[in-house]
Amino acid sequence: MLEWCFPRAVNSTIGCYSWEMLSESDMKRIPTLILRVSIWFLISLTLSLTGASGRTLDNLQWGQAIDGVQMSLSSTGSDGSSLQIALRNVGDHDVTLNLGLMMANGKVQLPNNIRLNVTDAQGKTRVFKFADKRHAFVAGRVDDYVVPLRAGSMYTLQLTLNQFWCYETKEFAIQLLPGRNLLTAQFEGTGAKVENLDMPGIKLMNFWRSKVDSNTLTLER
Repeated sequence: MLEWCFPRAVNSTIGCYSWEMLSESDMKRIPTLILRVSIWFLISLTLSLTGASGRTLDNLQWGQAIDGVQMSLSSTGSDGSSLQIALRNVGDHDVTLNLGLMMANGKVQLPNNIRLNVTDAQGKTRVFKFADKRHAFVAGRVDDYVVPLRAGSMYTLQLTLNQFWCYETKEFAIQLLPGRNLLTAQFEGTGAKVENLDMPGIKLMNFWRSKVDSNTLTLER
């Protein structure tokens, strides 16, 4: 009988191995076992990625393209509180987007130029602007939130309903009412708003300056 040494388990605490002696017939079954494990891993990974985003990128709904830029709004949580906003360049040339502001040399990114138009289940419509309550006050260095978007590329944001507020009604989060709630995201591109002494040339960048709306997302409670 031909014998092979094959690791069965690893003791990660002390870094030692325990071994099991396999027969020649056992070795013939190893390729099949490896194939089955590999297929299981790929399926699990695919399901995990799909579940994390709520839907695959191929299934996203999009609004009308404006000057080469298109916008998508989708729900990534079972209760509708988590959202994904995607911006893609469907034009034939590269563009540069200014999504808002960055703080602490880019450690905090605030897409202030994104808003949500909300029509609740009672038919009331209002505009909610992005406002991360963790960073309500600006202190220290501030920069423009610059996103280069090559032709054919896409940029996504993961946001939540409690990161938006309505100035007119003083609502500090989007509350979904029982029934059908309709949400549409909007991005309005601007030029550079911040000119730091070490980045005077940012004012000369060719920013995308149009306004684009996403698809309408229906959330039911």
